[in-house]
Amino acid sequence: IPMKYYSFSKINAKKATYNVVFGERSNGKTYASLKQAVKEYAEQGGSQFAYVRRWKEDITGRRASLLFAGINTNEEVAKLTAGKFAGVHYFASKFYLCNYDENGKPIYSDSDCIGFTMSLSDGEHDKSTSFPNVRTIIFDEFLTNKTYLVNEFVLFMNTVSTIVRRREDVKIYMLGNTVNKFCPYFQEMGLENVAKMKQGTIDVYKYGESKLTVAVEYCASTEEKGNNTT
Repeated sequence: IPMKYYSFSKINAKKATYNVVFGERSNGKTYASLKQAVKEYAEQGGSQFAYVRRWKEDITGRRASLLFAGINTNEEVAKLTAGKFAGVHYFASKFYLCNYDENGKPIYSDSDCIGFTMSLSDGEHDKSTSFPNVRTIIFDEFLTNKTYLVNEFVLFMNTVSTIVRRREDVKIYMLGNTVNKFCPYFQEMGLENVAKMKQGTIDVYKYGESKLTVAVEYCASTEEKGNNTT
């Protein structure tokens, strides 16, 4: 049976701190990353995630509230939490595990917060906040055919350091669709082989002088197309 959606199993096996995943649109990279975040919260007793985008408008209002639409529709949350919760609800820059009343209205509490939204263009606002339980950072659509922010790599690393501080238990996932020959991230992180990669392969790089490693996966084509979001 062909694999329908993307799975993180191959890249996770590399045990890298930074995980760069790029490939065709609509193969479920975002879906898989959010599902994994819910799974980790359920299994690790409160392991939270941060969902990062370049622009603030990509993570506010309707766009943010639709992020978990596919996962909620497929009843993934009930499966992952053994029926304790029915879905994920977005409110005021946070995601909560929730149940629904007879009118479909979400019921949730502050103690059920599983994630936060952040944007690089608005990063200064998050600097004074601490995120001690965030163990996964998902930077979605980090590749663009449009414009990158000025000093974008620095802004991204500032966002990462705001969350990570001095901890070593945080994994960073950078998800992208198109491969643009000019990408500040590839240059800054020293990922010089990206342009030559074959689909379905993973390269692992050492990150600077540190012990950190960066795994880069060029996703294999998914055989079947679903109605999934990217």
